[in-house]
Amino acid sequence: MVDSSKKPHDESGYNKIYKHQWHTHVYALPLTAKDLMENICEKKWGWHFIPHKNMQWEKEDWFKDQTLVLSFESKTDLITSKLNITL
Repeated sequence: MVDSSKKPHDESGYNKIYKHQWHTHVYALPLTAKDLMENICEKKWGWHFIPHKNMQWEKEDWFKDQTLVLSFESKTDLITSKLNITL
């Protein structure tokens, strides 16, 4: 595990996009996955969403029409996250 006091948390998070990407099959980031990545990632990481072509913002469950993308500055963090996180 990484010493969290030495991690660049202010440069990680929502709408932070980095080179190494994991296009998931889910529409939300579970808090358990976020917490785990905060502990295991050694470099910056982030997440963003890609809306589907059929996105209808006026629907009550509009958020279901998007895909979660996790991205990492480090390829090693991407691999470690894929091996440790279940989405």
